[in-house]
Amino acid sequence: MGKDATLLVQGTGGVALFGLQFAAALGARAIVISSSDEKLARAKALGATTLINYRDTPDWDVAVMKATDGEGASHILELGGPGTYDRSIRSVTSGGKIVQIGVLTGFGPKPDLARVQWENADIIGVTVGSGEHFAAMNRFLTEHAIHPVVDRVYGFDETPEAYTYLRSGSHFGKIAVKLSGEVHA
Repeated sequence: MGKDATLLVQGTGGVALFGLQFAAALGARAIVISSSDEKLARAKALGATTLINYRDTPDWDVAVMKATDGEGASHILELGGPGTYDRSIRSVTSGGKIVQIGVLTGFGPKPDLARVQWENADIIGVTVGSGEHFAAMNRFLTEHAIHPVVDRVYGFDETPEAYTYLRSGSHFGKIAVKLSGEVHA
């Protein structure tokens, strides 16, 4: 991904925010969708260039195409699954990449993949990379001083509260549970 790239990030969870930080470090344009204006403002502070509230704009794919002058996003971090996949397909540019890294809306109807073929786009499934990829990523993180966004840290005895907070969807970034020692947020 280079300076001419556009990354579409779905939401403001830990993986999405890492994607945003990588895009910003590379000088790429980053579009973030979220249901929270407050979270979108925080994403802007991390380098997002275009913000779309999908509650206010349920046809966020149309907004992505408008924001990119009809081109679409060259890279999409697909986090949702059936609830977002068709919109991601409609948001990808010719030759673009949809990177499937989550299925937060569950499994269900299959998306219409015809546009992927017409646009010569790729769908890439990612769960974990190689040791070499991990080492390269860590060098990049160090070089660009990128740190994970951690919303809250809970003690081990507070694990049920951590899960309750996670289910609320109120978090911005990751939620951590410390297994021992003092908790520092």
